[in-house]
Amino acid sequence: MQTKRPRQLWISLAAFVVFIVSIIFLLQPWRTIKTVNINTMMIPANKIEKYANIKQQTPYWRIVGQTNFIAQQIVKQDDQIDAAQVTLQGNNVNINIVEKVTAGYVQQGNNWYIIDREGVFKKIQAPEGNAPVYVNFKTNTPVKKLAKEFVSLELTLRQNISQIIFSPNKDNANRLIIIMNDGNTVYATLNTFGKKINYYPGIAAQMPAKGIVDLQFGAYSYAYGTSQTNATHKKNDHKDKQK
Repeated sequence: MQTKRPRQLWISLAAFVVFIVSIIFLLQPWRTIKTVNINTMMIPANKIEKYANIKQQTPYWRIVGQTNFIAQQIVKQDDQIDAAQVTLQGNNVNINIVEKVTAGYVQQGNNWYIIDREGVFKKIQAPEGNAPVYVNFKTNTPVKKLAKEFVSLELTLRQNISQIIFSPNKDNANRLIIIMNDGNTVYATLNTFGKKINYYPGIAAQMPAKGIVDLQFGAYSYAYGTSQTNATHKKNDHKDKQK
């Protein structure tokens, strides 16, 4: 019995030493973070870095195994953040931020509603002017579709869209009239808005004067006060340049 106790003690001590050594190699207290790469749009990167409490020379052991917790802490500290992802690759930390984007506003009766990136409506007092107003839509279904497509657009294009008006006519039962902040007007179609509105910046850049950009059945433009017939010769020019 007495000979077994020292042996068991040594075995326990050896196991404890192995455990401690394993923890040291896992945490590697001598390692530090070399770079912090932050992918964000509107929120300053230094603010995200502060939320995460990570910078160059931050101890490696503070990050390893804690990335999900750090991501949760980032989201909690700013109501403009929808989600965050923190990954550790070697001595480098990557932080990807998904910011909340207002997809637009719609008035129903005497009430205003804000629409988020998922097409969810929330009652508010009044629009803030940071996203388009949807006008003349009879149901919420097309508004939700457009809202989801709108948030996927480039920031500069989103900021240029003031109103999206449902305005069907005899030629196009799904016509949209889009009022742009730069002074142009876009004619588009509900089913192809998400794809064809991306042609707008290139077409607008070639326009000698403010006018209409027609994306319904092609992709062309003509100045205000000019008939559509006179713009026919421009259709192939714009369509070819978009291919």
